[in-house]
Amino acid sequence: MKIRIVFFVLISLLNTALYAQVTRTCFNEVLVNNKTNFIDEYGQRSGWFELFNASYNVVDIGGCYLSNDRNNPTMYMIPKGDVLTKIQQRQHILFYANGMPHNGNFYVNFTLDTAGVNTLYFFNSDGKSLIDSVVVPILAADLSYARPIDGEEGWQILRRVTPSTNNFTLDKNEKVEKFATNDPLGIGMTLSAISVVFSVLVLLFLFFYWFAVGFRKVTAKPVKAEKIRTPVAVDEIPGEVIAAISAALYELDNDVHDIEDTIITIERTRRTYSPWSSKIYGLRKLPQ
Repeated sequence: MKIRIVFFVLISLLNTALYAQVTRTCFNEVLVNNKTNFIDEYGQRSGWFELFNASYNVVDIGGCYLSNDRNNPTMYMIPKGDVLTKIQQRQHILFYANGMPHNGNFYVNFTLDTAGVNTLYFFNSDGKSLIDSVVVPILAADLSYARPIDGEEGWQILRRVTPSTNNFTLDKNEKVEKFATNDPLGIGMTLSAISVVFSVLVLLFLFFYWFAVGFRKVTAKPVKAEKIRTPVAVDEIPGEVIAAISAALYELDNDVHDIEDTIITIERTRRTYSPWSSKIYGLRKLPQ
């Protein structure tokens, strides 16, 4: 009996947690009169509305109900078992109000009145608990009625519709516009760019210079001290050596050379004998 009670309590807590997550799902944007705007996967333009998961958990809206009639809360049940009905945290899901549910799970069986006020309801899976609703005023063609910030309070008309994405988007860069206002000619930007480039070049020069100095210090070989040679005094040279050097210098300076090295003399040598190793003894004599 206790086990059943514990199990029932756990199931109740789980259902409460899931219900709390589903209740964070809300209408986020509605477009009623679609003339030249978003096209569905069939190439058709129809009214559409967007649900947003404002929680930080995955929410499965399968089994919940959508309606445009408060007296008929179960007008369209969102099919169960479709992985696309699980909305990721802080994400969107889009439904087409074209009255043709046979087109897919995200095509509801009712349409939106382009000439009047529309009210949309989102009910929990019990078909009674209202999770969220929105009253959509009469809108011009291709304008949407949306929350300025996804999931937050307040609604406004958007000229730039944002199906399946954030309603708040930035169309301009405030820093760039401020810079353009303060420096219309771009002189400041040019000087800034030049200063950055030269600063980088100076830093690179210093880096490679000190790197080369350190590398030379690390790889340099220790210098050995050279022995200093003491010059020999003239008085210590023997007289014979000095005399021999003087004579050699004199002969070198006064030597008379002929030009025999440029004359080639060719004379015929006649010998009356042949040495024992002469090759003529190895030749065969022909008969006379």
